Amino acid sequence: MKKAITLLILSLVVLVAFGTETEAQIPKEGTGSMTFVYSGTYKALPMGQERLQMSYEIMGVIIGDTSDVLFHNASVRCLGALHAVKGESNNNGFCVGTRPDGDQIFWTYQSTGKLGAGGKGTSTLVGGTGKLTGIQGSSEYTDVAVRPAAEGTFQGYSRIKGQYKLP
Repeated sequence: MKKAITLLILSLVVLVAFGTETEAQIPKEGTGSMTFVYSGTYKALPMGQERLQMSYEIMGVIIGDTSDVLFHNASVRCLGALHAVKGESNNNGFCVGTRPDGDQIFWTYQSTGKLGAGGKGTSTLVGGTGKLTGIQGSSEYTDVAVRPAAEGTFQGYSRIKGQYKLP
């Protein structure tokens, strides 16, 4: 009995010391399709009848089409600005995504579309932390706006196809 208890204690010490998971190696390059689901708040500055300037903050999550997508289950925070003239909008901003392991990725984006109806855009990966240090890449996406859940907010999702390279 003492031998079994000693073996059990030794096993627990090994599990605590070395963990139960092995860190998955991230491929040096890859592609992926994913959905970014988001909600945000904004401040609007109407400029007469035909123009509108907005600044906004978005928070959301990326869900990979498959669980091996590099950004699957990453939380995201973005700050951006939109300028619309006669309902046609130009949109740009900056985002930080945080993977479940805590590594972060940074990107910029820009898009065009119709105010309140979504649009099409591109993004550029500009850096990261941890295993994502030095990452580069780009993506194309389509934004879909949905009816706001509350006044002063907006919700939507983006369908994204992208690629990345690590040093």
